[in-house]
Amino acid sequence: MERKHHLRKIRNKTSNKLDYILLGIIIAVAAVLRLWKLGQVPFMHDEFSALIRTDFDNLHDLVTKGIIADTHPAGVQFFLFLWAKIFGWSEFWIKLPFALMGIASIYLVFKVGKQWFNNKVGLLAAAFFAVSQFTVFYSQLARPYIAGMFFVLLFAVFWNKILFDVKKPSLGTCIGFAVAAALAALAHSFSTAQAGLMFLTGLFFLPKERRKAYWLSGVGALALYSPNFPIFYHQLIEEGGIGGWLAMPKSTFLIDFVQYTMNYSPLFIFATGIIIILPIILQRRQKRSYPIRWAAAAWFIIAFGMAYIYSLLREPILQQSTMIFSYPFLVIIAFSLFKNNTMTKLQTIAVVAVILFAGTSTLITTRGHYEFMYHQGFDQIAAKMQDDSKQYGEKIHFATRSEIGTASEFYQAQTDVKDRIIFDRYEHLNNFTKWMHDNPKEMLGFGWTDYSPPIWETTAVGKYPYLVYTKDWFTSRYLTLSKQPCENSVNLLTDLNEAAFGYVEGQEWNMNFVIPCDSLDTDIEALGVVANIHHADTLARCTMVIELHETTTDSLLFWHSSDLEGCVLLPGDNVIADAIVFSEALPMQGTYIKAYLWNQDKKPLTVNKIGYHTTKRSPVLTGLYEPLN
Repeated sequence: MERKHHLRKIRNKTSNKLDYILLGIIIAVAAVLRLWKLGQVPFMHDEFSALIRTDFDNLHDLVTKGIIADTHPAGVQFFLFLWAKIFGWSEFWIKLPFALMGIASIYLVFKVGKQWFNNKVGLLAAAFFAVSQFTVFYSQLARPYIAGMFFVLLFAVFWNKILFDVKKPSLGTCIGFAVAAALAALAHSFSTAQAGLMFLTGLFFLPKERRKAYWLSGVGALALYSPNFPIFYHQLIEEGGIGGWLAMPKSTFLIDFVQYTMNYSPLFIFATGIIIILPIILQRRQKRSYPIRWAAAAWFIIAFGMAYIYSLLREPILQQSTMIFSYPFLVIIAFSLFKNNTMTKLQTIAVVAVILFAGTSTLITTRGHYEFMYHQGFDQIAAKMQDDSKQYGEKIHFATRSEIGTASEFYQAQTDVKDRIIFDRYEHLNNFTKWMHDNPKEMLGFGWTDYSPPIWETTAVGKYPYLVYTKDWFTSRYLTLSKQPCENSVNLLTDLNEAAFGYVEGQEWNMNFVIPCDSLDTDIEALGVVANIHHADTLARCTMVIELHETTTDSLLFWHSSDLEGCVLLPGDNVIADAIVFSEALPMQGTYIKAYLWNQDKKPLTVNKIGYHTTKRSPVLTGLYEPLN
């Protein structure tokens, strides 16, 4: 085959009416799943982070404080700046454009599948993406991910037209190519990389007579993207990276990722797997060699490889959202064994129905998407505070620890709860301790979001050891606590001392306490040790220390003390705590904990009680991304 005809002979035959009826049903299902009570989907941490960075009254501050400070290109943040000026911080209106792009992406998946192979491939890939939690979740999130995927797919449509369409590229096609590529590049760093990979891949398929159109379109895309070059330079070169807050990727990342896109459901995985190989079973598979299969597979592998290597060598950036820009093409080629005549009309209806049913049912039941997505920490903590305020009245006060204080305040301000305080990531734990000391109440409603350090919960439990109620949401928790036992309450502290003991003037050390980790439940995630102390002098250098030792050799694996920065304990009754989070590096098996109070002030004090508090692994805390069992 001559180069100028390469891949152009794979163009499709006219599709039948049934395909478009099924496509309409698929898009309708996708729309319902994404738009269902959209205004009731609360904002998440990432959305608040973006919305806070729209609160400027001029473009200079937006760019210098709202865009450059982030790790993403300018496109989505600039859009949110304009959009929020019109509609304010309304969940429905802020999320709506992203939900619509998510719905439109389903059609674009079909379109690309049709351009590359045939209608059946496009239909099956579109059906899969319509019901995958992967795309439903990001369609309900006002962040760059679904926007980047939408514009990458739109770019793919125009990319195909310039390279492979029988007709000569029109001016509209070239403009569409340039605009879609630029918008993809302005959405996310990895959609930038995806658009660049696709452009370079096109050079291998580019017929001589279309070089001018292709290159001019590429130059046009570069020109449209050019205002972002200074931002890109600052983020990548001056700031030194585009990540840094994520954990190192697991060796099982790819397996976990594929399962996540199939709703962690054996039913969905099995059904999809059988359908992918159905052409082989029916002995009606597509036997023609399509070079685009190798290109699409390479895009996914390169995107994964870049993110994985960057994560290992520089700083972690690999997460599920990183793969959203290349994964649609991998799914399309997964169904590419189908020909237009592989299945009868009835079989086509049945197969599409199976995908839609398996995906939708497991999205709702297995994944509980509409429970977890629609009830999250920021809004639900506020709701529980309201409930407790009505039930307990003046007996209770409320504290929240949140990375972004504005996020918690957004929902709590909608309640009539008055006796409350929010501590953000810039506030020291001592401020919380001082607040409890200065505002004594019988009960405390304590909430945390964004995986708050466990020492905050331990400190709260140290002062209010009896649990009345607790509830977890994605990366969040709320506890109703009491100082004294009450109906149906549970003591969260395990005592370590049998009697009170004291430090005299000049004494730095006293008793230490050992906790064999093998005696703890195996599903423990964190352990905190807390001391209730009484002192007549102000303390500034008194801390709790936790050591982790290997049992057989007694070797020290870990040493940590509570932070001294800002630590001023006023005379009276106070709590001092520290906590450890178990991991592969800090195992429970074959280890023990030694805990003690380090009185660096050497001032007299009495330790009335010292105990430990454990928290178990809760799949709910990671339930939007990870398995629930």
